[in-house]
Amino acid sequence: MTNPFSLFNLPVQFEVDQALLSARFLQLQKQFHPDNFATQSAQEQRLAMQQSAEINDALKTLKDPILRAEAIIQVHTGEIQDLEQKSTQDVAFLMQQLQWREQLDEIESNKDNIALDEFRNEIEAEQKVLLQQIETELTQSNWQAAQVTADKLRFVKKLIEQIEIVEEKLF
Repeated sequence: MTNPFSLFNLPVQFEVDQALLSARFLQLQKQFHPDNFATQSAQEQRLAMQQSAEINDALKTLKDPILRAEAIIQVHTGEIQDLEQKSTQDVAFLMQQLQWREQLDEIESNKDNIALDEFRNEIEAEQKVLLQQIETELTQSNWQAAQVTADKLRFVKKLIEQIEIVEEKLF
């Protein structure tokens, strides 16, 4: 993966100027849009298509705080994380995950909208805490701790998606 920060000519930091990101995205898309290469050779068209896809991937990475944090870690450590081979070593967080999943299952089976709203607020508050934590860890170049926090954020994001599915079922 190319460095999404360098592709968009942005500093490698957790906080991203979204207006600047959007402006640079439009500029790059205009420059490398495959339609601009319609009269070019097949190879130039293919390269433009690849460049356009790379720009879209980089935008996705920079807009998502988890992917952005992992990109920062990768830029600084050169290590690419293999999500298939990962497992968290934080036993307390593993126990918390189990508790949250059981709580969501119970809320769903009881069809308790009020409890679901409270649970969602709790998980979103946890997500905010983890986002602040990862920003601090990245600023302090604590790559290992930041990766652990990114893993926690990935779980919390999935849990929020599961909460949304339960919300759809209940409403």
